[in-house]
Amino acid sequence: MKKRLLILPVILLLVSSLACSITVDLPTTATGETQTLAIQEPLPANAETVKLSIEMGAGELNIESGSDALVEGQVQYNIRDWKPEIVRDGSNLILRQGRKENLTVPSGDVVNRWHLKLGSALPLDLNIATGAYRGSLDLTGIPVSNLVIQDGASQAEVRFDEPNPVMMEELRYRTGASEVRLIGLGNASPESLSFEGGTGSYTLDFSGSLQQDMVANITVGVSSVKIVVPQGVSSRVVITGGLNNVQPSGTWRINNNVYETEGSGYKLEINLKMGVGNLELVTE
Repeated sequence: MKKRLLILPVILLLVSSLACSITVDLPTTATGETQTLAIQEPLPANAETVKLSIEMGAGELNIESGSDALVEGQVQYNIRDWKPEIVRDGSNLILRQGRKENLTVPSGDVVNRWHLKLGSALPLDLNIATGAYRGSLDLTGIPVSNLVIQDGASQAEVRFDEPNPVMMEELRYRTGASEVRLIGLGNASPESLSFEGGTGSYTLDFSGSLQQDMVANITVGVSSVKIVVPQGVSSRVVITGGLNNVQPSGTWRINNNVYETEGSGYKLEINLKMGVGNLELVTE
């Protein structure tokens, strides 16, 4: 047993020394003049619902309503291989950043700005996958039936300022070390909400008008979390995980790790599992 205990530090020291001696020389990709690609994709014929996937690497992404088509807008980029591609398959459409099989590193200042407007004529199954990005996703007025967002290190805000025009089945959000704000989740009103975060700052604001009962499962690491529940909503928040500093604000009924508010109408059930961190529970 003692020999094994002695071997482990030696192995760790060897791995550490090898890591320090290795250098990685990745090929670079030159930036060029900024190009602009216009996006104008019509609604598919005879479709009752549409699935739209947006796949972008590092950059800026802005989404809002206001299109008579399925999606319109423009993409500005200055790396030739990043020119977006459009893939159509019936009522499914994929708008994705161009890619190369070999990993390269940009050699200058990168421009990768996506500004898109989505239509409101058909229920939309929306999937968004990005890398490290800055985003403003205003989905107000867009009939989103399902929403899946996955990003890397990001600074993003997703908002619903009015009740969703259709019933949403599921909202899933997975992020890394990020600053993420979800505003108006009551207006989005998914039946099921799943949020997974790493180390970061996360705000989940359930303001708005619930259209059905909602169950929200939130899992985060070492982080700062703020949860906002509007007054008059019947809610139950169950907290599990590490050592957390919980700061309730407003009127809560507290029983150990369970926090509840009184209200009427549809109910909100929140299950929060987090590592060491700070949690603000706010009713307003």
